[in-house]
Amino acid sequence: MILGMIAIGLFFASIGMKMGTASNKDVRRRLKLLLIGTQISLTPMFIVALISLISGKRFFVGIPTWIAVVSLLLLFLFPLTLAHVIVVQRAMDVSVVIRQGVRYAFAKGGVMTLGFLILNAVVFLMIWEIKKETTSPLEISAILFVGVTLIFAIGRLGKWLIKWTDRRFFREAVNAERVLNDLSEKVRTMVETKPLIETVATTISESLHVPRVAFLVQQDGVYKPAHALGYPEPPRAAFPATAQTVERLKRRKQPVSVYFDDRDGWVERTASGSERDMLESLNSELLLPLGVKDELSGFISLGPKQSEAPYSPTDLQLLQSVANQTGLALENSQLTAAIATAVAQRERLNREVEIAREVQERLFPQKLPPITNLDYCGACRPALGVGGDYYDFLVLPDNVFGIAIGDVSGKGIAAALLMASLQASLRGQAIRGTKDLADMIGNVNRLVYDASAENRYATFFYSQYEPATRRLTYVNAGHNPPMILRKREGEWQIIRLEEGGAVVGLLPNFPYSQASVDLEPGDLLLAFTDGISEAMNPDDEEWGEENLIEAAKSCDGLSSAETLSSLVRAADRFAAGAKQHDDMTLIVVRVAG
Repeated sequence: MILGMIAIGLFFASIGMKMGTASNKDVRRRLKLLLIGTQISLTPMFIVALISLISGKRFFVGIPTWIAVVSLLLLFLFPLTLAHVIVVQRAMDVSVVIRQGVRYAFAKGGVMTLGFLILNAVVFLMIWEIKKETTSPLEISAILFVGVTLIFAIGRLGKWLIKWTDRRFFREAVNAERVLNDLSEKVRTMVETKPLIETVATTISESLHVPRVAFLVQQDGVYKPAHALGYPEPPRAAFPATAQTVERLKRRKQPVSVYFDDRDGWVERTASGSERDMLESLNSELLLPLGVKDELSGFISLGPKQSEAPYSPTDLQLLQSVANQTGLALENSQLTAAIATAVAQRERLNREVEIAREVQERLFPQKLPPITNLDYCGACRPALGVGGDYYDFLVLPDNVFGIAIGDVSGKGIAAALLMASLQASLRGQAIRGTKDLADMIGNVNRLVYDASAENRYATFFYSQYEPATRRLTYVNAGHNPPMILRKREGEWQIIRLEEGGAVVGLLPNFPYSQASVDLEPGDLLLAFTDGISEAMNPDDEEWGEENLIEAAKSCDGLSSAETLSSLVRAADRFAAGAKQHDDMTLIVVRVAG
């Protein structure tokens, strides 16, 4: 009875904890219904058991009959609650629950029962033979050897059979990290859109066993299928930019489920008749948005899985990560295609470079999400139409904030391409939420090395800030050391962030190291490229880091945006109109006090 009460208590505690940590509203709603239903069902019987345990009497002895009857009847609410959550609230497909559950339980139980019977038979025969008076010691040793060998073999066979039934009745869980790495290896060097989308569609189909996958890409403001798998004929669908399906994907920026039989679902409530027809022709069950920042460059339509099971939370997490990385790769391929067209059509070079500049500007942060205790901003001013400087702000899992800045060797189009590749590599690695920055920068280094020419590399600085602890963890890959200006009792301290390693993209493998520093209220973090510190005046004199530090000290009390503008103006005043030959990029982060 005590064990039963403990089990019931742990059940309630587990459901409550899961409901508190769930990020999806639908999951929280289902868990809340399950928790309320099971509490109503099990709490009366739990109280009856507690009274019996304290009083030392038999179950229901001393309990009024009507209370006992009500407690027993309420127990039937438990399976009804489970059925409601599964069938009505769509926690799982009911046919899958019944069919796979029965087959799996029978198969696994049968294996365990068979193993138990065989082991008992072997032990019985061993004892039978040993008890015989005519059995010699040598025969006893042989029987023991054979028996132990059989028991060991049966145990190994049983484990193998159990694993086989697991694989037979349930698809093995997809390893998200392995799929992401494999996909990264395939798409990072692709510069054409068609091979990219074919690779992504095939990878998703094979990994999750989804027979029908359609890849829709924006073409002249309309989203049309660019590649499709598993359809008897190419699907005919064209979603305008104003369609509710497109608007929902832009707004949610995460996988969207499609239910055709749910009258209260978004398909029935907001989508037009033509949209429903197009979604049905695609046999859509899940839609994945592809894009960078606020732009939607396309989306992927996934049909039902071959097992008829619904998409699990693990599947959704994996697919969202793949969609984010694919969106970056798709944007990069479009940038590469635009630049390739510009090279082929020299008479339209200026226009194509302008397009590349606009695309590159979209790769820089367009919006600055609020971060606790931080006031931050950044800016980049290319020396030419497009440049190789790079900065980025990333909002990562667990409320972690990523800050990145880099300087690609060279200028112009080639540097811009490597800059786009560097951004795609960083975001593809950082989205997994790792705290081992040294290992992550090692992976970025290998990706940039494989995707660039031998004489191409980039200085790079990456850090992650945890608002709860104000701790900044960083890796400096050959970049100008960012500086923390800290004022204590009227005296300024300069902390340079130098720990890290070599530049990225120059060596295939390099062991990086990371370091941490605790920021204090009022601290000012400056991260910059050498276009700022090495601004030249007409006499070929450099502005220098010391002048940058003095200019930053004079900005004490200003906001990050005001500080950035003041520092850029100071560099321009020193340059006195001289033409600058390097990109100028600056990040200013001020810790709120």
